[in-house]
Amino acid sequence: MALLQCNLFSGTLCFGTDINVIIPSPDSDDILHKKNISYFHKGVKFPVLYLLHGAYGDYSDWLRLSKIEAYANEHKMIVIMPSASNSFYQDMEYGSDYETYMTEELPAFAQQMFPMLTDREHTFIGGLSMGGYGALKLAFDNPDKYGACISLSGALDIQGVYEDIREGRMEAPFLWDAIFSDPERIQGSDKDLFELYKIGGEQGCIMPRIFQSCGTEDFIYHSNLGARDRLMEMGADLTYEEHPGIHDWNYWDANIGRAMEWLIYN
Repeated sequence: MALLQCNLFSGTLCFGTDINVIIPSPDSDDILHKKNISYFHKGVKFPVLYLLHGAYGDYSDWLRLSKIEAYANEHKMIVIMPSASNSFYQDMEYGSDYETYMTEELPAFAQQMFPMLTDREHTFIGGLSMGGYGALKLAFDNPDKYGACISLSGALDIQGVYEDIREGRMEAPFLWDAIFSDPERIQGSDKDLFELYKIGGEQGCIMPRIFQSCGTEDFIYHSNLGARDRLMEMGADLTYEEHPGIHDWNYWDANIGRAMEWLIYN
């Protein structure tokens, strides 16, 4: 596979930012074992997965802490890994417009630079923890752009996360007043995943398919069960999986490959 690290100036963010990009291509294992490499030809284009980090992370996390290169090559998928600080992937109240960057500027840049399919059905977004929320938020906000989204151990009930942190039941690095206009009233707002999904349905949008997975020993497990049930009650096309595991890279590495398989074959 080909691995690229790009630094680009973002007019939306008003500063330089980094992305890692994996592009499927033949490697030594393919050559040595005479595997079929006919997929790699002039003019080839691949599905694309925008893969988001969690809190405390950045664009390098997935590359350093998982086998994402192997999964991308196996499933013949471009993977683009950006940075968004601890923003919950929002256009922040006081700060940078990360949603606009992720859904408009970054895809426009990527489509000019990389051999990727650009139609909705081959464009996906996923993430872990904060990035699991971010993936669903960006997908529900832009259902015309993403055919499917992935949440691994996602912080999907954002109001519940805020309340847990406020009451000292959870630690996290979020500057709530900088991210949201009114952190006390996220529920029912355009930052609430369930409200966004309801609005999309009311507007007649074809909403993205959802893959949701969480470890049964994860501190956010029961919150994920609640989010699953609420989305399915609204008619979401949602595939849910759970496996033994906690909120760590062992779980996310084991399940991102499974999620990518689901993207291709479901």
